[in-house]
Amino acid sequence: MASDMVAAIGRYVNGKIMPLQRGVLAENPAAKATLARLRADIDGRGTNWMDIGNDLYGDWPTESLGDPDRNPRAVAAVSTALGLYALHQQSKTTAVAQVDTLETRSISFGAACRQIVTDPDSGMNDDAAKGVVRRLSAAESAPTFEGIVWFLRALIMLMRASGRDISLDYRRFAQDLYLLQFPEYANQVFQRWSCDFYYRPASTRNTSK
Repeated sequence: MASDMVAAIGRYVNGKIMPLQRGVLAENPAAKATLARLRADIDGRGTNWMDIGNDLYGDWPTESLGDPDRNPRAVAAVSTALGLYALHQQSKTTAVAQVDTLETRSISFGAACRQIVTDPDSGMNDDAAKGVVRRLSAAESAPTFEGIVWFLRALIMLMRASGRDISLDYRRFAQDLYLLQFPEYANQVFQRWSCDFYYRPASTRNTSK
């Protein structure tokens, strides 16, 4: 697995999402229209590739991602990450894509899932956690990438519906979506997500007592 390819996918997705997010939060009509186009397939309405082709391929970085016709896994990771972001951001007035990870810890998909079921004061809600774990387990057992995405979509919808403002590092998430398409790396992705969902540093545990 070329680390340069993984890094390039994250950069490309982040470069797409950040200006789009700024536009959406500023109530820019063009940005909101782009958001609607990108979430069409994730919403189950089916992708109109001629509608989103310019959003996806207009400035495709061939020098780092290669010819999209020859790299379908990269195309799938990018289009899925953008679609899930569009679903997550829908109707939200706060940023759902983590803006800066230089001074703060990157919020992985596993960590974001933990926020669905954790209250800062009372800790994790065990009953709610069972539903999230059930979906994560189903995603891990899914035999196809499309099956995995189905359950990730359900979890993104729970994040959107949460009373908390849950953000996610979409740069890293896009990279994970790419890796999930390789059986030899998918297990590592779910292992990291599991760790980020369950593990709390000792300082955090002590603070909550």
